[in-house]
Amino acid sequence: MVSLAKSLQDQPFQLIASYCQRGTKESALSLLTRKGWSEELKNTSVMYQSAFPKVPIKYVPYCLVFDHNGKLRYHHMAGPYHGGNGNTYQSRVKALLKEVPKVE
Repeated sequence: MVSLAKSLQDQPFQLIASYCQRGTKESALSLLTRKGWSEELKNTSVMYQSAFPKVPIKYVPYCLVFDHNGKLRYHHMAGPYHGGNGNTYQSRVKALLKEVPKVE
């Protein structure tokens, strides 16, 4: 996640990471920091216990991908232990960025 956010800093992209398991804020931020996150990364937000009412999320990690209009376009399990793929969202995000109208 962090590497994708870094690579898209100059694009119309916002990553919202939600920490949804037991533990401390410090442990979640420590993990993200080890992956390269910092508060200077302006296109990334970190929240605790976010949810989306139209998607019954049962397992983590889980990805929700919204388009430039705020419409949910994709959602999927990211953890391989439940049949998910943690890299699927990257290609979907890059494809959706091609749909964003150019600003003149």
